[in-house]
Amino acid sequence: MTAFRQPLLRLLLFTLFGACPFLLSAQNIDIQDDDDKPLEERIIYSHQNTYNIGIHSQGFGAGFKLGRIKNINVTSNWEAEVVSLHSLKEIKTMNLSQYNSRPFVYGKLNSVYVLRFGYGQERRIFGKPYWGGVETRWTYEVGASLALLKPYYYYVVTYAPSSSGGFYETIEEEKFEQGIDILGRASFVKGLEETRPSPGVHASAGLSFEIGKSRTRVQAFNVDVKAEFFPLGVSIMDSERGRMFYLTFMLSYNWGSRFNKY
Repeated sequence: MTAFRQPLLRLLLFTLFGACPFLLSAQNIDIQDDDDKPLEERIIYSHQNTYNIGIHSQGFGAGFKLGRIKNINVTSNWEAEVVSLHSLKEIKTMNLSQYNSRPFVYGKLNSVYVLRFGYGQERRIFGKPYWGGVETRWTYEVGASLALLKPYYYYVVTYAPSSSGGFYETIEEEKFEQGIDILGRASFVKGLEETRPSPGVHASAGLSFEIGKSRTRVQAFNVDVKAEFFPLGVSIMDSERGRMFYLTFMLSYNWGSRFNKY
């Protein structure tokens, strides 16, 4: 996973910051040739609802946005999403001495999923002519986060003295401790009833590239950087217990519709 995340992180950083000089120069261009567009292309819709799926530097996620179009340049959104949150220190391995053992992450304490709820806006930097192109917006969002920490269990071997004076071994499901003899990862459902919450807050900023050809359909790629703070801490790995601050970069695909309510 670490080998995969490093190139992804570089790609997201390059996409986000590499586009900035181009976008800044575009601000000197006339924002939009709306007067030259056909009438049907100049209709301002009042609502915009979208869904999104994406990959970020520490996991994956999906969500939706309920948007209100204030004017041709500004759209406000109420947003909700759920993402997985991994540590950059996670490395999957296997116990090769055991047949058909499950891969596991040594030192992992919890599987973490984060629910996010927030309010944000999209503001147009420049539009596209009626024959097509890419409309670019900058975006921001602030809101509340709720991390759900499910304990990560292992199949481990334990030894105890037998009545014959020797030792016997048993296989059990246990949480991580230093020095345990791990056979593999236990079932995901093990520990679900022990899931505990850790509330927090987040803020994000980024760019949205609208590629849809129709004014009533949304098709866009978003690149965002998100900062997240958990006062009670989020422990993913044994070497990072109680970590409070996370910074992630996300690339997502957004689709949906624009419409009017009468």
